[in-house]
Amino acid sequence: MKKRNILMAVFLMATMALAIYAANAHYKKGPFVADNGTTATATGSIAGLGNGDVIITLSFPNATGTTTCTNPGGNQAAGQNPATPAPASGSQLITKVKNGTVSFAVTTDPPANPTPQAAGCPNGQWTAAFDNITFGNGTLTVQQDDGTGNFVTVLTTQVSLP
Repeated sequence: MKKRNILMAVFLMATMALAIYAANAHYKKGPFVADNGTTATATGSIAGLGNGDVIITLSFPNATGTTTCTNPGGNQAAGQNPATPAPASGSQLITKVKNGTVSFAVTTDPPANPTPQAAGCPNGQWTAAFDNITFGNGTLTVQQDDGTGNFVTVLTTQVSLP
């Protein structure tokens, strides 16, 4: 009898944990991805989620950027290496999931500026800054708390900004 009660309790706990996170996550709208110059933003809405917290991550690991070099006197010149690596990503935590549905707007963080050498500036006394990022192909990942504090991937979408 005890063994049966224990098995029943384990079964109920597992069933409840599964109900907390997404069973059939899908986009209601979007995703729409926009190029903001040095950041990118993805927007949309997702249904079919459970009630747990959601983390949405937008990532462009192979993004590159064009740069501007500035000399010590404050004069600017275009960088000599327009394909400087500029990986970009950003995340949004959503804690208010209503009836398994969320709307989102996640923006990448601006990438850290390159070194003067990486940007093709004349020497190390110059400074370099990105003036535009080419994002290319990226990923939008949706994860949901499974009820134990672990976030499980429930939706992954390839996105592109030419």
